[in-house]
Amino acid sequence: MGMDMKLKDMSDIHSGHITRGKIDVCPSGSHYLLQAKDVDAARMSYKTDLSRFHPVLSRSDRLLADGDLLFLAKGTHNITIRVEALPGPALAAASFFIVRPTSQDLLPGYLCWYLNQAPVAQYLIQHSGRGVHMPVVRRAVLENIEVPLPPLDIQTKIAGMSQLMLKEMDLLQLLGKKRSELITAACLQTISDN
Repeated sequence: MGMDMKLKDMSDIHSGHITRGKIDVCPSGSHYLLQAKDVDAARMSYKTDLSRFHPVLSRSDRLLADGDLLFLAKGTHNITIRVEALPGPALAAASFFIVRPTSQDLLPGYLCWYLNQAPVAQYLIQHSGRGVHMPVVRRAVLENIEVPLPPLDIQTKIAGMSQLMLKEMDLLQLLGKKRSELITAACLQTISDN
């Protein structure tokens, strides 16, 4: 039987890269920037053709690493995505919190799955504030999310099932597209035969 722990007790949580004004995108930039617009909420993933720029780094900036989680703190859909296979040095934009699991008893894939579940969404609705134009999750709210910690073998199975579910969604979407193309081609062939 597992236990529950607060997110702050098993992860380091940091704000994304804060800029003063507009980002100057530069194809030869030294760093990549992962922004909210790069996130595919349906697939819990992000685009790989990220913007490049030359950041002015501060001591609080954290370069992203494989296994980090990005929690989208601004907006109505507070999803969490897992960072994997970055093309080079990368930063997350200020609209994200970077969650880096520190406990040996917590798998990043499991935590990513859990932070995207209904109990967390309900908690966030109850405790989040409102920014000037949109809802915003404060760091303290994120830090205090209670995360159930089942044994590692169960976490591994849950994370694996989550990945299989996302892969199945991709395949079903591709199947639907191919079916539509086939039906359209058959209809067009029927028209040209008559």
